[in-house]
Amino acid sequence: MPEPINRNRALHLLERDRDCGTRTAIVYGATRISFAELADEVRRTAGALQSLGIDRGRHVGVLVPSEPAFIIVQQALFLLGATVSPLNIYYRPGELAHAIASCALDAVVLHADLRDRLPLSVRAEAGSLRLAIVTGAHDPGPGFASLDAALASAEPLATPAQVSEREIALLLNTSATTGKSKGVMLTAGNLAANYDATPGWLGLTREDVILCALPLYNTFGLNQCINAMLVTGATLVLLPRFDAERCIQAIQRHGCTFMPAVPTMLQKMIDHPGLHEGALHSLRRIMTGGAPVPVALLHRVMAATSPDTILLTGYGLTEGAALITLCQVRCGADGELDHGKTIGRVLDGMDLEVMADDGTVLPRGSVGEFVVRGPNIMAGYFNAPDDTAQALRDGWLHTGDVGLIAPDGNAYIVDRKKDVIIRGGQNIYPADIEEVIYGIEGVSEVAVVAQEDDVLGEVPVAFVATRPGMTVEAEQVIARCADQLASYKRPSAVHFLEELPKGPTGKILRRGLRELLAVPFTG
Repeated sequence: MPEPINRNRALHLLERDRDCGTRTAIVYGATRISFAELADEVRRTAGALQSLGIDRGRHVGVLVPSEPAFIIVQQALFLLGATVSPLNIYYRPGELAHAIASCALDAVVLHADLRDRLPLSVRAEAGSLRLAIVTGAHDPGPGFASLDAALASAEPLATPAQVSEREIALLLNTSATTGKSKGVMLTAGNLAANYDATPGWLGLTREDVILCALPLYNTFGLNQCINAMLVTGATLVLLPRFDAERCIQAIQRHGCTFMPAVPTMLQKMIDHPGLHEGALHSLRRIMTGGAPVPVALLHRVMAATSPDTILLTGYGLTEGAALITLCQVRCGADGELDHGKTIGRVLDGMDLEVMADDGTVLPRGSVGEFVVRGPNIMAGYFNAPDDTAQALRDGWLHTGDVGLIAPDGNAYIVDRKKDVIIRGGQNIYPADIEEVIYGIEGVSEVAVVAQEDDVLGEVPVAFVATRPGMTVEAEQVIARCADQLASYKRPSAVHFLEELPKGPTGKILRRGLRELLAVPFTG
């Protein structure tokens, strides 16, 4: 019988060590790490973790900020054959306890500066946790083991564990912004089908310099930053957090050629007073997604970058590993964007359809729920059979996103199913209203949410943030909506905030806006 294929996720790093070891893998501030140095550090860390009791099949959380240590620990755990569960560094202790329990984490590797997130009370509440390992401190205190101390005496791990396609490689927490988080089980096969295909879909090569200002615990950063670097041999310029000015400076200093970003990141960079003409011209490609992308923003990004810069938008979700669709934004002869609102066509190896509530696949042009199937679809939610059964039905992943597929195959998101506003029996999709308001000069951020109404059930309310130094009046917003939208879609009120609330990945938090509406509004 042929030898089974080893799907160990650390094999990409070992290959880069062999074929381009002297190339720079990571730039972090003044620190430069070659692929050979990264591979050596990963082998040493794997040996140290093994000496502390981490072995194949263990569920291990990683609570480390966006710095090289995250990548080293992640790859070391992969080398051992452990299941890696990146944890949101902004979780408070209670949220962390839930994440640990829901994923049955046996151990957590955490940065020394985050020890206060994991007190003994959290470990007791989490139940499954037997080991807390600290990186960045030789004497981390009672109840913690020191990775740094173990590194001083442990032998490097020589051989990567054999991992099959069906084994769970990543256990990712879904966003807790809409309820309790769940662990998404992504197999080694899921990641091989999607993560490893992503650099080719995006047109990335060894010559690229990737700017990463995304959080590394999210599938966007895991895939288009860390994994893209390891698959191609590109250089990763890693920032500890998103900051518009630092992003602009890094692009100029290091000649970054690729930047994955959520729309709010691009908005802040384009609005930054320090952005001068030509500052972004080294970028060959920009990938944006994770939230609906306003056409007005796409126009501004294209104006600020080189004429040769390729602007990509797409659609994906954690339960589908990462990317599902992709589209290159182009400007037509009339100056308008071709298919500016589309999320593109489904990528190779997957099927995307629109389905009615009764499970019927709808014809092209019909609005319904997006459903996806393919080798990238998660194995399910960990220890959550009811949630898994709801999401995975008859081989299809039900995304909860409402949209349509045009006759030419391009898909269009209408909105999240749960965000649909029902006004007097008529469905209103917030993205329709937001797109109109984004067209007003001076508007930087918009979100429309439902407010309860005694007569109509729900009415749409708009929250708006403006660009620095610019003023927009509520009357302008109402007038534009009256001009471009059916009467039932017009916002019943417009509220202005300095900045809309966002999660760590930059997505606007509609829940936070709904909470504002629950109390007398003074904004």
